[in-house]
Amino acid sequence: MRLYPLAIIPLVLSLGAIVVSAINPGPQSYLTVGVAGATFLVSAAILFAYSRKSTEAKQIPLENFSLWADVGEPAAELRRLGLDETFAAVQIVATDLDSLAANAELLRARTSLLVGRPGFESVTEEKMHRRVESLVNDIDKIARSIRDTKELTKEVIPKIEDCAAQADRIAGKFFELEEGKPETVYIYLEPLRRAAEKLSRDLRMAAVNISKYLLWLEKAPSEVPAPAPPAAPAVETPPAPQPTPAAPLKPEPQNVPNPELPTQNETGLQPPTDNK
Repeated sequence: MRLYPLAIIPLVLSLGAIVVSAINPGPQSYLTVGVAGATFLVSAAILFAYSRKSTEAKQIPLENFSLWADVGEPAAELRRLGLDETFAAVQIVATDLDSLAANAELLRARTSLLVGRPGFESVTEEKMHRRVESLVNDIDKIARSIRDTKELTKEVIPKIEDCAAQADRIAGKFFELEEGKPETVYIYLEPLRRAAEKLSRDLRMAAVNISKYLLWLEKAPSEVPAPAPPAAPAVETPPAPQPTPAAPLKPEPQNVPNPELPTQNETGLQPPTDNK
């Protein structure tokens, strides 16, 4: 039992006040004894409550999911890949499924802590740890298959959806085991139920992202336009021959009077005639 000083100090003081009042009775001794007795009872109740809670915590460790891997949106990185990055797609899906399998293993370990504990007989009877263990094995098997074959096919989608359905059934069974049980049972089963529901959502999201990626791969080749055939080299046509300029025509000679010789009108003489 762990004793807390804040509860022990008033307990000791109240007990001392009762002893002093009994040894030296006075006019207000009854009032002192009453106040000291009330303080004593309150301190004793606090000690009892703390010691009981500590004992229960030692019997059943509180479920702590601080090691739960935050996968984010599984297989969301597939949206950034191209047509020739199929190997990267295999690695992304396998890695995310490994993380989900690790989360399922953590859920199995936390469920196993409750097996055989008083008040959790229903968990043992329903073999909840075995159900979660089967889910862990199925997720791990899918991840190994994808990594070994080094390809991503449509066959993995229904397998992942089946694992999501298993997680749904596990969460529903935890919810049934919580009903009508003491508050202590609810405190330990509620985190397990929420973890199973989150695991189911992550698995379904992974299946949806993989399905969209494979559908995009099927449509992408038909949507890419075929490359145009290379154009034929252009044939250079020779330049048209330029017409040769025609030679300039020489003007025909005309009978133009010589200005140096005087005409008949200017001299008044008749041209000579032959008299035979």
